Amino acid sequence: MEINWLGGSALLLKGRQARVVLDPGYEGRGEAPGAGQILVAPASGQNRLGADHAPQVVGRPGEYEISGVSVRGSVSKGVSLFAAEVDEVTVCGLVDLPRELETEALEALGAIDVLAVSLLGGASERAREVVHLVSQLQPAILVPVGYRPGTEGEPGELAPLIKEMGLSQVTPQPRLNLSGGGGGGDDTRVVVLEPRG
Repeated sequence: MEINWLGGSALLLKGRQARVVLDPGYEGRGEAPGAGQILVAPASGQNRLGADHAPQVVGRPGEYEISGVSVRGSVSKGVSLFAAEVDEVTVCGLVDLPRELETEALEALGAIDVLAVSLLGGASERAREVVHLVSQLQPAILVPVGYRPGTEGEPGELAPLIKEMGLSQVTPQPRLNLSGGGGGGDDTRVVVLEPRG
């Protein structure tokens, strides 16, 4: 499975059988981001499912199977949490972060291989919140989104997250390719993607 950052909070997940856009910030107005067959958009609060809808939109909590893709959504303390499993890799994307995740929400999401979290411009407080969330979900990979990349090797709005995660540097890459999970291990790996949008 290939993961591309479309800009903002949107990711394009390219699987063997389906293309999924995971955009927790898309509210359902205007053109949908990316070119996916399935759009996971919790902020839209709506489902548009069935053969007559392209893309098919999942925005309400529940469990869905569409074109070989499993989508799970739940709510924890008023925050929508959605994960899409494509080619045995589970990706969760978040804009709003709950302070603490409820046990039921964690169980509904299941194991997270890739966690994509909007940095909302790169504030230091947000970076601390992301690190706390990573400690709760324990994903194999963290993909920061929702920030302006730096120029010429500078971290820009990534700097607070780099500091909080204890990293010396990061090198953006055009895409992330995974097969069968995020790679295991005890530590969460940070992968910085170049925006395509």
